[in-house]
Amino acid sequence: MQDIRPHGKTDPAIAREILRVRLNQSSAGNGQIESIIEAYLSFLREEVHLSPNYRVLPGILEILKDALSRKDVLLGLATGNVELGARIKLDRGALNPYFEFGGFGSDSEDRAELVRKAAGKAAARSGRPIPASETYVIGDTPLDIDAGNRAGFKTVGVATGSYSIEELIDSGATFAIPDFEQGRQQFMESALSN
Repeated sequence: MQDIRPHGKTDPAIAREILRVRLNQSSAGNGQIESIIEAYLSFLREEVHLSPNYRVLPGILEILKDALSRKDVLLGLATGNVELGARIKLDRGALNPYFEFGGFGSDSEDRAELVRKAAGKAAARSGRPIPASETYVIGDTPLDIDAGNRAGFKTVGVATGSYSIEELIDSGATFAIPDFEQGRQQFMESALSN
């Protein structure tokens, strides 16, 4: 993974980049991409289980419980991980029950498209169109923010990864918070007060 920055990319895009950077393959077939992802998934469950760095970030459980208790909020996942990879990662933190639907890297290599797929699933569950002004994409990378913006939604930067609040705002976030513990009130007032 040296010289490959996976943050904010889809799993298929990361596999494609590995083939390009490591094997000098400028165009990779879907079979090669699928083989890399299958190999990745075969190791992922054990790696996540054994990882000493795995943690549920501050304030996450509280904000998820609050959002799930509201009848006017639907929680979906929009992630570059293929769905099985995302579910494996969420499982260790007992977070899967909060995200019954989503858009995944297995749905599209284009992050904006997988965000739109998650929003479409939310609309189908609610039985009505959900205005873009009521849809928030939350992410910790500029690529997450870009995907939400290209999909036409509001975006919330959370500076729990490699990027600061300023970098997330500069990348186009509607607003940004340090995490869901310190930024809980701002998030509740800005996003969940609709």
